[in-house]
Order: sequence, then C-alpha cells, then structure tokens
Amino acid sequence: MKTVTREAWLNQALEKLRPWFEDRAGVAIPQDARVSVGFPGGGSARKRIGECWARSQSKDKVNEIFISPVLSEPLRMLDVLVHEAVHAVDDCQSGHKEAFKRTALAVGLEGKMTATHAGDKLKAELERIIKILPPLTHGALDLSSRKKQPTRLVKLECGDCGMIIRTTQKWIEQTGNPDCACGGHFET
Repeated sequence: MKTVTREAWLNQALEKLRPWFEDRAGVAIPQDARVSVGFPGGGSARKRIGECWARSQSKDKVNEIFISPVLSEPLRMLDVLVHEAVHAVDDCQSGHKEAFKRTALAVGLEGKMTATHAGDKLKAELERIIKILPPLTHGALDLSSRKKQPTRLVKLECGDCGMIIRTTQKWIEQTGNPDCACGGHFET
C-alpha cells in the first residue's frame, strides 16, 4: 500500500468518520474542514494535543483542526481527531458544554469533556478505519529535552481590591512594589 503524509492520512480518516457522525449523532462534519499536524495555538505544547479553530478565525472561512505532532499512535490520533471534529460540527460555539457533550457522547467519546477518549464502540470503529487507511509513517516529536521557558512576569495582587497586574522582576527590584489606583498596595 502506498504511504501518505500524516495530514493526508488524517484527512482520509476524517472522510471515513463522516457516516459515523451522521448515523450515531445525526450531525455532519463540515465538508470543508481541514486537518493538519501542528502544535495547537494556545497553552502548553506538552499538554494540548488537538485543537479546532472556528470558521471566523480562518481567512478561508473553514474549520481548521490541528493534531499535535507529539502523537504517533494511530488510534490516539483518531481519538483526538474525533474530539476536534465534534467541535467543528457546531463551529466551536459550545466549547465543551451541553451541545458538545451531547454529540461527543453520541459518537462514542467518554470521560471528562475537555479530555475525552474513545469508548469501546468508537474504538472498534477507529480500528476498522485504521485497517483500511494507508500505513501511517509518522514518528512523534519528543519534547522531553526541550527546556520549559520560565514565566518572565511576576504576578502582583492588590491586598485591598484584589486587582492583579504583572511586571518584571527588574522593575520590582528598581522601584519596589507599586501602589494600586484604589490606594492599596500590590504584593507578590
């Protein structure tokens, strides 16, 4: 069997998932949704393994789905793809709330809605899809040797009103902790 890029593999998998979504949840994955491998846009690259962007955030007005390159196991990649496809169904409008949850459970995702995994029936379907797709030739990126960048800003909170600001350690050392507009004093 011919090998394909991981993006082509994921897009083929998304096509194979369309009938599952329609049969199980009565919803359609947008026809123009795109899947790429790349680091999700926010948060830690070590923690976030998938992300779906709303149409309004794409110049092409399509849902953009990203699967993290730290994943290499086909079943887990498809498991994450299903989660992100659920977001694409409602154009990322419901976050992980009720509409998302209803669709996620219907297609076979289980667990905490912000960190789902495939239930037994969905897992069997994903394994079936993996068998009919071309081989996935993709090694995961290893981030373990990459140093985590420390936070550069120091969080200060007003003891009176609770207002929070952030500043560099340099300014705290040069001028001391500032006063708040309410008359209180900021503390680390």
